[in-house]
Amino acid sequence: MPLTSPLALLRVDADSLAANTHPRHRHPALDLKYIQSAVRDRNGFLPPLIDHTLASGLSAEQLADRVLACRPRIAIVKAQSWNLDTAIRCARRLRAAGVVTIAVGQQVLHAARSPVTGWQDAYDIALPGDAEAEAPRLVTRLLSGEKPAALAASYTERMATGRLLEIDDPDSLPIPHFDTSELAAYPFPFPLRRRPVHHWGYVLTAWGCPRACRHCSVVVRKSATATLRARSIELVVDEVARLADQGAQGILFEDDSLCIDRRRFLGLCDALIRRRLTLPWIANARPDELDRERVAAAAASGAALFKVGVDCAAPRLIERIAKARDGLAWIAAAENAFGYLDEANIGSVALFMVGLPDEQATDVEASIKLARRLRPDYVQVQIYTPYPDTAIWAELSPAQRNGSGTYHYGIRSESPSRIAAADLPKMQGAFYRRFYLDSAYFARHLARSWRHYLTPQALLQSAAHVSFLLRKAVSDREAPAPAEPPNCQA
Repeated sequence: MPLTSPLALLRVDADSLAANTHPRHRHPALDLKYIQSAVRDRNGFLPPLIDHTLASGLSAEQLADRVLACRPRIAIVKAQSWNLDTAIRCARRLRAAGVVTIAVGQQVLHAARSPVTGWQDAYDIALPGDAEAEAPRLVTRLLSGEKPAALAASYTERMATGRLLEIDDPDSLPIPHFDTSELAAYPFPFPLRRRPVHHWGYVLTAWGCPRACRHCSVVVRKSATATLRARSIELVVDEVARLADQGAQGILFEDDSLCIDRRRFLGLCDALIRRRLTLPWIANARPDELDRERVAAAAASGAALFKVGVDCAAPRLIERIAKARDGLAWIAAAENAFGYLDEANIGSVALFMVGLPDEQATDVEASIKLARRLRPDYVQVQIYTPYPDTAIWAELSPAQRNGSGTYHYGIRSESPSRIAAADLPKMQGAFYRRFYLDSAYFARHLARSWRHYLTPQALLQSAAHVSFLLRKAVSDREAPAPAEPPNCQA
């Protein structure tokens, strides 16, 4: 029986695990971790955090029962578009039991732009935007006896007007509390070029992404707002040191783009070197941020891998989604970036999508060819889903919006692309098959990551990867081949 607590934190998300046919990188809910630590500092107790991704067999009702076992007065529930039904069923059960329910996460932005059945019955209060600072203040007011209905009005107005909550002073936030078991619960699932890492610490150094990408959703971002608000470098490095002392063997920087501010990024790398904290680390980046200087600094400070958002190889689509003003320059930047990373012996994941608005089969073929030229350690291919919190949502027809609650690795009923929705999973599979099931890839992978296979734990993990690739080889044998484009750069 869990300890009783006035507040319980719940992350709802097992649907994405069920939809994935490949090994998935599970991340901790850092926003809930910040709320957890702030409540501890403000109110003197550490609320339990129930993470559905670590208990994926639980139904909505079982999740609610697990929360109710803590006898909370308040529950903060994080969810996203693809698990709204589960979250609402769970929250309704909690509310019926007398628990004050607070919605956080991308689900709030979805509900603000697209009606959600049962929303009003499920949640007393919804916090739109970055809730890490506001939620602990709200919890304190509720625990002091203020009424939820009186407090909800200002947040409802924010939802209606699009005024998102922001983190005004990142340095005032407490360092998230992680116990030793959590360091092992969220591993990066694929081999690295360096020694194997089994215990990962997760760090967020800044909130806000000033990029104006029109297809991007808070589903895949760590922050909902546009203004960049960064923590001081020394506090970030203090957090890395604390995680290392707790047993973290590697660090995952969760920023939407760690490299966006060149001067700050170089300063962070220098600080890690100066304090001898060059643990292997992973971060997200854009191709046009990975120049020689930043890649060299990353390598010197311990960088093991970058997840790089390439998206697609069609310049007109890159411009259409406002990823870059010059699509051809974007493709050239990608080719340069992956070359710099390989020269520095830093691993890479190339992130692609299929099914972008107006995308054709020839564009998918171009993306496959680009991925093979880039020679990353891994590719990851999403099926594009236009979530309601994206800028491009307003341009889509009702039919193209259909399925906005679908997980972006799941099967859609409609697509904003010029490719039939039923063909997108087949093209995704063909992308994986043609990249991974290649003798040159196997040779390259073993040359880069052979250290990973020297431990029994790594060998067991690798069986899942091989199984995934073999399943793809069989299931996609009937996949339609994307048409050959007249020019793979077009």
